Amino acid sequence: MKPKRTDSTRPKIFQSPAAAAAAASVTAAYALAKSEKLEFIETDHSNFEGVRENNPVQDFSIEINAIREENKVLVSSVAKVKAENSRVREKIDESMVPTSELSTELHSVQGQLVVERSRCSKPEAQIAELQKRLETSQSIEDEVQQLRRQKSMVDRNMEMAVAQTQGSGGVCRWIAVTPNT
Repeated sequence: MKPKRTDSTRPKIFQSPAAAAAAASVTAAYALAKSEKLEFIETDHSNFEGVRENNPVQDFSIEINAIREENKVLVSSVAKVKAENSRVREKIDESMVPTSELSTELHSVQGQLVVERSRCSKPEAQIAELQKRLETSQSIEDEVQQLRRQKSMVDRNMEMAVAQTQGSGGVCRWIAVTPNT
């Protein structure tokens, strides 16, 4: 390895332009603190020109003002959003009052509905029982009608049989009517 070549005419601290600028400002501050009047020390300007080229002097006041304006806009936006949130919360609170009232009313009506259902279940059961009886009674009535028809047929057959026996007189009449000669 080759050793680095160093400039022995200048101390190591002054070998970079940034270090030279820092050393110069420290020197100026020390001189200012030592005497009340400013004394400018002549330095080699070649070191400072490199710094000036790399870091041009900027006017930060424009950027600071722009940032302040942006901050004002953001603060204003935050205030508007907070106000809008407050209005929305109020609307939600206002809508919750009727909702809670409606919920209470709904529970009350549901309770009444349960009571009415239990009240109606007994008559519904009675109606179902009566419908079964009605179906049964209809079939019984049909049977009664059939039995009446059968009875009327039997009665007619009996009347016809009686009429035939009366018309012919039967065996008893024949024996009774025979002449005794």
